[in-house]
Amino acid sequence: MVKEFWVGADPGGNGNFGLAFLDCSDGPECLAVSSVDEAVKAIVCRGKPLGLGIDAPMWWSSRRGAGRKADEGLRKKYSIRPGTVQSANSLRGAALVGGAMLAFRIREEFPGTKITESHPKALLKVPVFTEKFATFVDRKNEHERDALIAAVCAREGFKERWTTDLAERRYDSEQDPKCYWLAPMYYFWPEAV
Repeated sequence: MVKEFWVGADPGGNGNFGLAFLDCSDGPECLAVSSVDEAVKAIVCRGKPLGLGIDAPMWWSSRRGAGRKADEGLRKKYSIRPGTVQSANSLRGAALVGGAMLAFRIREEFPGTKITESHPKALLKVPVFTEKFATFVDRKNEHERDALIAAVCAREGFKERWTTDLAERRYDSEQDPKCYWLAPMYYFWPEAV
């Protein structure tokens, strides 16, 4: 019998593409791969995930600076520097391309897979998160830690334990993550922002 599982991803380059798997009984499994293809293979060999969390912006803005309303809200509420919660046009390609490609490829394999954006580094500033998931954030490998936090975001959001969806907070010049080429996308958060 194939176990049900949640998966998280922290897209990156050679040896820095973090993946994490959470299932209903065992502890988390984390690993680092080097490409979207390797990530897809690792996920597919386990079966269809219940949901996928990706540490990358999953929709974009055409406004000056490419800023999104959700990111501005996070920076303001948690006093986060712009370098930690960045606009899409200031990120490296691995996060942008890798995140979108992973979502696209997983939905090719498993149509209808539920996907949420996550922002692990911002979540580390949220006491309600760090108090509950302290054992999940204490990892030596940052990419695996971020992937594990992304998996937690998918599990908590799609199990409806987190009801705030930051994807609903947008400027008019932002893509609508509920009806664009990668739709639907979510951005679950543990508390109101």
